[in-house]
Amino acid sequence: MRYAGRRDELLASVTEYVIANGVGELSMRPLAKAVGVSHASLLHHFGSKENLLAEVIEGMRGESIPAELLAESGADPIALLTGWWEERTAPETLPRFRVMLEIYVQAVLEPGGHERFLEHFVGQWLAVLEHGLRGAGCPEEQVRQVATLILAQIRGLTLDLLATGDRERVDRAFAFLVDDLSARVRGWEIA
Repeated sequence: MRYAGRRDELLASVTEYVIANGVGELSMRPLAKAVGVSHASLLHHFGSKENLLAEVIEGMRGESIPAELLAESGADPIALLTGWWEERTAPETLPRFRVMLEIYVQAVLEPGGHERFLEHFVGQWLAVLEHGLRGAGCPEEQVRQVATLILAQIRGLTLDLLATGDRERVDRAFAFLVDDLSARVRGWEIA
């Protein structure tokens, strides 16, 4: 078997396939054939299509959540957010976000079986943002709402960028979001 004992390599091949082909019409049998394993082998390693997609996202998530937000309570959330935006919306990395959004839509349409994905794509990002906001001095009673607002705005802007390709307009809107957040952080510092 091509990936016997090399599950990480199999997951990397599956991830490359998913990024290149999307998830809209993803089927386990053609995927197995494309990466050079049997359908049974994919099921053995991942259990289901939903689990496979959750693992693909978990691998990409490790590349996308700013680790500094988890490690440093005093990290500058504006600099981290701006750095993340520049890195993750670059033309070579944007297709990964497209895949995440495709899976997100599937999870919205059919929530059963996508709990693991939703926990990572929504829950962990909220936790990271909340951590960063607390470190920036956000009042505790506002942390959850501000984190939710930031997450929704970033996802909406990224979706707009993917749909229109209008980099200049979307980047200006992101800068507006950052300016608004900067003003909030300054207000928290004064309080």
